[in-house]
Amino acid sequence: MLQIICAAVKTTKGLVIRGHRHADCILLIKRMGLKPSHSPQAQGFITSQNKFVTRERGRIIQNRAGIPSASPEGYMGTTLFSEDLY
Repeated sequence: MLQIICAAVKTTKGLVIRGHRHADCILLIKRMGLKPSHSPQAQGFITSQNKFVTRERGRIIQNRAGIPSASPEGYMGTTLFSEDLY
């Protein structure tokens, strides 16, 4: 079953950095001396098939897998947030 496993952010060079939350990814990118991309499509998630997907695609994947949001407020709109995972 395809599902989301963690947050991820792309650098301006296209390198994908994974982390618990998107802020963790951005902090690591900066510590590595790189720059996070500011494109809206640069923040997303890694799937159980080791692929980067956008926040919108991540939300669809979680819906199809039947996985409820871990957030007390539930899913918000059509975008997935790391708070939805854990």
